[in-house]
Amino acid sequence: MKQEEVHGYKLASRGKRLAATITEGILYTIVIIGIYLLFGKSFSYYWEQDLELIDIPISAVTGLIVGAIFYPIFSGNLGHRIFDLKVISAETGKDINKGQEGAIREMLKYVLGYLLIPVIWLLWDDKKQNLYDKLSKTLVVEKV
Repeated sequence: MKQEEVHGYKLASRGKRLAATITEGILYTIVIIGIYLLFGKSFSYYWEQDLELIDIPISAVTGLIVGAIFYPIFSGNLGHRIFDLKVISAETGKDINKGQEGAIREMLKYVLGYLLIPVIWLLWDDKKQNLYDKLSKTLVVEKV
């Protein structure tokens, strides 16, 4: 087994993970802007918002919802699906496809996203894991 392979899968490249994250962020931004416009807020209102402490709990709840919805369907989030990636258990290799597992992983991702080090952790990690991957004991993979 090569170093890049685990549990019969290839570890997702850092570039592919970044592209999946950016694509997912763009899609969610479009949805959020659409919601703002639907409720009569201007486009500039969305961009002028300052970071407030309330944003962290909102991010946690959003992560819980996103994970609970998408993981049972895709074994990952929307960005993973678009780039043909999935999330597996680092210990067993089984798909992370239960709502509660996905909810916890995405909540950690969204909350730790406010800090730089946990997000860029994968740049120097041998298994290409972020801190939230380590905490949730997951790997992002693609088919070999």
